[in-house]
Amino acid sequence: MSSYCWKVKALKSYGAIPQGAEVEIIIKDTNRAPSGTEIEKAYSTKYSIKAPSGVYGNKHIFEIIKP
Repeated sequence: MSSYCWKVKALKSYGAIPQGAEVEIIIKDTNRAPSGTEIEKAYSTKYSIKAPSGVYGNKHIFEIIKP
């Protein structure tokens, strides 16, 4: 059983998420990338904001950094 720590960085402002905001997401027992729901929850939890739903897979707005 292994865990992977993915980093997600906002390249542009998106709703309440400011440009440059970063989160780390731990994914256990698989090496898949974090889902949009997991990214949304991570931003909401870390920054105490209502993160918008939607385009977390858009490479022009969010950079998903592999472990």
